[in-house]
Amino acid sequence: MPTLMSRARPTSPSRTDARRLQRPRWTHPRAAAGAALVAVSMLLGGVLVANVARTTEVWAVRADVRAGEPVRAEQLERVDVRLADGALAAYVSERDPAALARRVSGSRWAHDLSAGALVPVAALTTAADASGVEVPLQVPGTAMPADLAAGHRVDVWVAPEPGGRGDAAAARRVIEDVGVVAVHGDSGAFGEGTLRSVVVLVDDARAAVLPTALAALSDGRTTLVRRTGPA
Repeated sequence: MPTLMSRARPTSPSRTDARRLQRPRWTHPRAAAGAALVAVSMLLGGVLVANVARTTEVWAVRADVRAGEPVRAEQLERVDVRLADGALAAYVSERDPAALARRVSGSRWAHDLSAGALVPVAALTTAADASGVEVPLQVPGTAMPADLAAGHRVDVWVAPEPGGRGDAAAARRVIEDVGVVAVHGDSGAFGEGTLRSVVVLVDDARAAVLPTALAALSDGRTTLVRRTGPA
């Protein structure tokens, strides 16, 4: 007898297989969450890059400057820097050379700055910023820097005169960190007997040192030591 063979029915994919074959829909919760995470990451990355690339122009010194010297606009150059929020106000940041020239007119450097340093607002000072007592000093030409000029800052020392009654005593500083107002006399004369007149400004807050300082100055040899570095 002929063998009867059953006709196999075509198999249909299970529900699980059907779900695997379906294309993911963007409305699926996991797909939507993933898309949102990618979008947020891109946004944060763009903000970070923008903040890193954001710079501000301020002024810096082209070469070393010394405390007390007049401030000249040509000493400065604009540089791009990244500053923390709120820090810009602490630096000289005029937008154009004309505004800068008006800003520095009549100013002197309050302290030394090295080449390339940003210029803080506090580095500029004027005569109107200081008040005090002007003290004239008679200083031997060899007991002060040859290029000492108005605006420089000095310490005033007194040493015993050779052969004087205080000859065995050590030199001592009688006035510390004062500004030079004027220097008179021939800077080319450096003989021991050559005296130059130097006027220094002792601010009101330290005027109490004057009686002792003047007594020491009248009985010894004055030496001026120029100060450098930040004030």
